[in-house]
Amino acid sequence: MPTINKPSRKRQNERRPQRMEIYNTSRWRELRASKFRLSPLCEDCLKQDRVTPADDIHHIKSFMSVDDPIERKRLAFDYNNLR
Repeated sequence: MPTINKPSRKRQNERRPQRMEIYNTSRWRELRASKFRLSPLCEDCLKQDRVTPADDIHHIKSFMSVDDPIERKRLAFDYNNLR
């Protein structure tokens, strides 16, 4: 699985409560479960002709990359922004 570019640890820790606000919702858990049901294989691996079960769901564009709360929620809960 490819490496995902992440912000520095310090910035991650500062923004953790904002991320967890999304991840602790039933809406996120249901969306994540739906993505696993409909796409049970790792999409990045499939591009390389490897069949591997998906073990996590990632956002294509991080919802934490934007400061606008409305846009942040749109990105967080956009099924098409998941892989």
